[in-house]
Amino acid sequence: MKIFFRLLFISLFLVSSACKDKTPPETDNLFKFKEYISFHTQGRVSIAEPIRINLAQPLEQYELTQEIPAKYLTISPSIKGKLFIENNTSLVFKPETHLEPDTEYQVTLKLDELYDDLDKEYKEFSFSFKTLQPNFKINLGNLQSYSKEWQYVTGTLEASDVIQFQKAKQLVEASQNGKNLSIKWQEDAKDANYFSFTIDSIQREIDDSQIEISWDGKAIKAENKGENSFAIPGQNNFTIIDFKTSLAEQSSLSINFSDPLNENQNFKGLVSIKDQNNLRFEVDGNVLTVYPSERITGQVNVNVFKGIKNTAGFPLKRDFAETISFEQLKPAVRLISKGVILPSSASTPIYFESVNLSAVDVRVIKIFQDNMLQHLQFGNLNDQNSYNIRRVGRRVAKKRFRLLPKMNLNRVLGKRTPSIFQILLRQIQEPCIRFR
Repeated sequence: MKIFFRLLFISLFLVSSACKDKTPPETDNLFKFKEYISFHTQGRVSIAEPIRINLAQPLEQYELTQEIPAKYLTISPSIKGKLFIENNTSLVFKPETHLEPDTEYQVTLKLDELYDDLDKEYKEFSFSFKTLQPNFKINLGNLQSYSKEWQYVTGTLEASDVIQFQKAKQLVEASQNGKNLSIKWQEDAKDANYFSFTIDSIQREIDDSQIEISWDGKAIKAENKGENSFAIPGQNNFTIIDFKTSLAEQSSLSINFSDPLNENQNFKGLVSIKDQNNLRFEVDGNVLTVYPSERITGQVNVNVFKGIKNTAGFPLKRDFAETISFEQLKPAVRLISKGVILPSSASTPIYFESVNLSAVDVRVIKIFQDNMLQHLQFGNLNDQNSYNIRRVGRRVAKKRFRLLPKMNLNRVLGKRTPSIFQILLRQIQEPCIRFR
């Protein structure tokens, strides 16, 4: 019995020691290694992105750009790939395949393989990051016609991250009367997070029917599964299927009919939008797009009258009256000015466009002359990446401007020596106003 307890104690001691040995390395230690590491891949990243480490000190023993042994980098979960040096100051690991989605990776760099005479505590640098969680949505477009008997429906697939084209094709299925329908994809499509497709060869029966569309994210390890039905009017049922409004700067209303429309008919008086005159019309197969003379917001009454005819000369069987919601443009701001070099003049303007904003916050980040070469190693003069800018510069000015006809940035910057500045605009949403 004593021997048994001794063996049990030894086993527990060994298990406890093994657990202690597996303590993960410290990963939140960039400040500690600031003399050697200036940046590394962090946060949530795409599965298609390489793993990047920017070094604070150049590696003079290597060429400007070359491949070095991948064993200098340990990655868990393990993944095969190649390790490169770029511009003597960046390590880039390019995996052979995409990373696993929604997975945390632990990375350890053997700094003692790159630099000599390092203290023991600086021989290895560890960090972690996580890949994006996979997700997607299916958007169905308009019903269009090949003929009176055959039709098709367009659609798009939008994903939260890059998807392999072959896997994207596995996410969507469609059927009619229990038989699978052909789904056509762009043959030249590459791995991406946006795809267009067409549900083809839909048979239009004599009576009204429907097709079933289903989606399942199993192929990309996404917890997204569902199904929906899409109505297919019968051959003798010339009707309206759907109304859609546009969020573009120019308001528009798209009316999807069950049949292709006669383009030569005069639609004036056949479609009306309350309080709107001088409507403009455009026909694309089964879709009639209506453009008001001015932008519409809120709910309005729309009437479609049965005088509208299809290509066979048959009119709608009844009038349609709907209350349609036109959404207001979302608050936004964007730069209009192009180029990056401004003369040191007190009256040089920077143009931007805003909508539904009453004010903007302006922040100016200055890139110091000593850091100019470092900045140009990772970007260009027109680079919009704020993270790169912040590594080589700092904010020198900040001010809120009300959207008046003119804003003077000299009030923000004052007199300064010629330098490179990045101007950041942040939107402030208040009562609706449009400014240009």
